[in-house]
Amino acid sequence: MNPRLVRGSQPTSFMRQIFLFFLGISLLQTCLAPAHAQGDDVELRDTLEKAYLKWRDAMLRQDALAWAGSISRYRQTVIRNQVVSERQPFPDAVFDSPVVPPLLTGLRLLEAQAVGETAHLVYYGKIDMGQGKELVRDNLLKLKFARENGVWKYDSNRVSRMDKAPPEVLKALQDGTRPEFLDSAEFTPPGKMPPTPPLCRVPDFKAGYKLESFGYQTTLSANGSSYEPVQDGLNQQILIGGLVKGRNEVTLFIKPVPRPEGEKPVLQIRVYLVPDDPAKPSREVLRWAAPESGVPEKVTLPIEVK
Repeated sequence: MNPRLVRGSQPTSFMRQIFLFFLGISLLQTCLAPAHAQGDDVELRDTLEKAYLKWRDAMLRQDALAWAGSISRYRQTVIRNQVVSERQPFPDAVFDSPVVPPLLTGLRLLEAQAVGETAHLVYYGKIDMGQGKELVRDNLLKLKFARENGVWKYDSNRVSRMDKAPPEVLKALQDGTRPEFLDSAEFTPPGKMPPTPPLCRVPDFKAGYKLESFGYQTTLSANGSSYEPVQDGLNQQILIGGLVKGRNEVTLFIKPVPRPEGEKPVLQIRVYLVPDDPAKPSREVLRWAAPESGVPEKVTLPIEVK
């Protein structure tokens, strides 16, 4: 289903830039391979750059129809669901950001690659997102694309910061050496896009959760959405679809995993209402911890909100 312009529906403050750099910022600390030819596909590069610039133009003009037509169905749906879950207006909130999609002028292309129905462009250079000249530094920019009905559409992008990369990595990049990390899984298009999630409901309340899972691999599911499994870690984020007045529920799928000797497993979840006013505290509506006697493979936890 293509969720084009579901107006009147209503994400966190991070949504102000999640639609631009959706996957966030990562730190690159890798080595380089010996220099060899780039081997980028000129025709593919031209096609993908045109797709990106089409999306960029829609963002700058705040043209909701053009934005919906230039971005992948998967990313459009993910963004819509996050905006709605934040009780913000969609699609208006998509354009509420101080971040400017960067121009590609002056950036050096490291790779243009397509695998199956996915592709990417990877650049190196000064990436200007309108954050002030003193903050414009040499970094990596990866643009991701998806092919739908034979047409390449922009999906998302990612900036990899280089300020703490090993000196030899920076020197080699500056000298024009092709980096070895381009052959890694992280810099290889996956070949297939994730399934497009269903459109989530418009919630009565913005809600979040905090899941601690040590000694277990735990997957949370709620409102038709499943989240990435948490194993020996902590995950805290907004609940897609939020909460409504009356009965709600979340489901945990649990698999025990080995723990270091002497360390006890821990599994607990908190669900809380997030007020629209950031000055006000959140209100807990669910707290559950796994009993020491053990946990089932699946547990469904009801939440009543008045």
